[in-house]
Amino acid sequence: MKKVFTLLFVFGYLTMMAQTNDRLERIKAFKVAFITEKLDLTTKEAQGFWPIYNKYSDESEKIRDNQRAEYRQNVKRGEKLDDLADEVSEKFVASFLSAEEAQLQLKKKLVKDLKSIISSKKVWRLIRAEDEFKQKMIEEYKKRREKN
Repeated sequence: MKKVFTLLFVFGYLTMMAQTNDRLERIKAFKVAFITEKLDLTTKEAQGFWPIYNKYSDESEKIRDNQRAEYRQNVKRGEKLDDLADEVSEKFVASFLSAEEAQLQLKKKLVKDLKSIISSKKVWRLIRAEDEFKQKMIEEYKKRREKN
């Protein structure tokens, strides 16, 4: 009986993870379509743009993942922000600033690398498109929360 429950739990967990991964993949696909539309890249530009942009996205995600992991390691589940010890808060401030600096350096590298492939005008469109995409995702999240 224990094995049946264990198998059901594992199956349920894997199904949930697959749905989460599927949702993340759909968001990524939507972002690619959104950026493609906003930048209006030629075929040649797209061939140079996407490998650079995908590498940037992966590295940016790693920075965010590391920050989240550090938070989870140092904060007990259910612990409130006001209850954190000063040394933990100080550590998070330093970590936040370090991550922000890493993200800035990553963006500078992205812009430098892209300028040899696309115009500054399209680089600026990319910056704006990323902001617009984030706004759209926030709006969509709010709509879905209101429905539930």
